[in-house]
Amino acid sequence: MATEIYLPQLGLTMTEGTVTRWLKTTGEKVKRGEPVVEIETDKVTTEIEAPADGVLGPILVKEGEKAPIGGTLSYVLAEGETLEEAQISRTVAPVTSQPVPGAAEQVQAPPRTGEEIFATPRARRKAHELGVDLTQVPASGPGGRIVEADVRWFADQMSAQSKEMPRVSPVARRLAAELGVDLSTVQGTGEGGRIRREDIERAAAARKAAAAPPVTPPVLTPAGPIEVLSGVRRLVAERMTRNFTSTPHFYLTAEVDASALTRMRDGLLPRIEATTGTRLTITDILVKVCARALREHPEVNVTYAETPDGPGLIRQTEVNVGIAVALDDGLVVPVIRQADCLTLAEIASKRAEVVERARVGKLNLSDLEGGTFTLTNLGMFGVDHFQAIINSPQAAILAVGRVRERPVAVSGTVLIRPTLYLTLSLDHRLVDGAQGARFLESLARLIEEPYLLLD
Repeated sequence: MATEIYLPQLGLTMTEGTVTRWLKTTGEKVKRGEPVVEIETDKVTTEIEAPADGVLGPILVKEGEKAPIGGTLSYVLAEGETLEEAQISRTVAPVTSQPVPGAAEQVQAPPRTGEEIFATPRARRKAHELGVDLTQVPASGPGGRIVEADVRWFADQMSAQSKEMPRVSPVARRLAAELGVDLSTVQGTGEGGRIRREDIERAAAARKAAAAPPVTPPVLTPAGPIEVLSGVRRLVAERMTRNFTSTPHFYLTAEVDASALTRMRDGLLPRIEATTGTRLTITDILVKVCARALREHPEVNVTYAETPDGPGLIRQTEVNVGIAVALDDGLVVPVIRQADCLTLAEIASKRAEVVERARVGKLNLSDLEGGTFTLTNLGMFGVDHFQAIINSPQAAILAVGRVRERPVAVSGTVLIRPTLYLTLSLDHRLVDGAQGARFLESLARLIEEPYLLLD
């Protein structure tokens, strides 16, 4: 019996994926759990495993082509089994920029009244969010199953055919009236084309810029050939631009005495290295510091969310600390889950594992999802202090500089002490100045008295 290899939804914001490399060829034997194809999403490159033992069937989405979530990539066939051409053509689901032949007729198809609707849970949830009647949606999944990609496609088709005003959040509608923005000229970027507050602000700024006198830009001659960003580097550039321009940042900085921190690291290093084989780093202790402070200040352990009534927040029940890791072609943030419940030795081991997987390109999506706070440390590069961009939808990120001997005033006397700078970037929609200051104060206290972490 043929077993489908399809593109799963690997993240909440994912709508499609690109086949970057097939690891097996048609007719080649595969085993259940063996990687068969490499997929690149908007977050990470990952591998999809064979769902059963057998031989790889026809490749339906070639390298470089895109497929929507739920789209069939190939099949695992039993020995000597063939797949009928009609069945293949019915389940192929690569993404194309051209209209699907007969799409208009499909959208207007009569409702399947009296028939049972076969749809995945994700498809049903997405249909509820977008207000789509599943009885009207053509199915592209195996066995006539409706997948989430079908619901998204149907919603797009209906939106394109409709002459009505796109959906507008109440906050966006009020802001449009205040700023005098014509909603019919605004392109919505929310789910299903919904117009959000950010879209209104962007439209108002564009109108203001258009009204300004034109400025002739200077002609710049490139010093060399222009390299187009691609892969992880391109995704990082797009995400950082979006995060920085859509999130209202504010920053708090403190210089902290690191004497006890370095003594603790030097004292525990031999013991932890002997038991785990991993060297304890300053970053490991800082992960524990952040986790403890987040547990003490749950108002910072939140994430941003859009609601029909405007901005909202989600109070996280777990403390999951992401660690920014620089790679040759970009930046990734693997997550240490439930860091507040781990010992320093466990944190050191998990940090070493995910950083190594990141450097060899073997991170799983689960390594990158679920973070509630991010730590970025550039001290090893000789950086004293810097401001980091928040990893939206998280509320904050902590930027840490190097430990360096600096003059410090102690009881009227200038002494030389090892210190480091902490710079906390916060989302002002979620955290105010006083809350951020109290959180930073707790971070500083735990660094100056790190043995409190052992309680």
